Amino acid sequence: MTEETLQQARSEVVRSRVVDGAVALLRAGQPVTFKDVAREADVPERTIYRHFPTRRDLLAAVFDWANTQIGFDGPRPTTEAELVALVRRAFSGFDDLAPVVRQMLIEPDSLGARVADVAERRRAAIALVEHEAPGLDRTTTERVAAVVQILGLASTWQSLTQFWDLDGHDAGDTVALAIELLLEAARTRTAPPTT
Repeated sequence: MTEETLQQARSEVVRSRVVDGAVALLRAGQPVTFKDVAREADVPERTIYRHFPTRRDLLAAVFDWANTQIGFDGPRPTTEAELVALVRRAFSGFDDLAPVVRQMLIEPDSLGARVADVAERRRAAIALVEHEAPGLDRTTTERVAAVVQILGLASTWQSLTQFWDLDGHDAGDTVALAIELLLEAARTRTAPPTT
């Protein structure tokens, strides 16, 4: 192992400890300050700044960590079946990370992480709707894609668990059903009229 490889490995270990420290604070419902993260991670505060120059950068890393934990870090779904499977898996995963997910939804600095790839998410949702309901006009395609995308968000999971007392499994099934019905209705709009 070269010195450069060894240094990179050490850096990844420290970076991981810092993210774990931030996650521990979020799980406890505490604010994520660099001082508190340093204490949790057992590293000097200046070390955190080397890896994450801003609080927003740190919360973006936590967002990535959470997505990996729930299996939401691979390629974007391209079919209804892939999307439904992902939603079911992700919503159950949100339950496993509930305190972290809830805190990330209210942390102002985490918004940047949640919307960082919004253009790619939109493109993927539009491509999925075009695949599942070809022939829709552009405006309708975009509207259906917008709803499909929004249904799969952690904020939807949060609303279903808070307002309907659903667990992640049931919330995932509920959203999966909504997506299936929406895409089924979209396909009927593009079907030729029967005589």
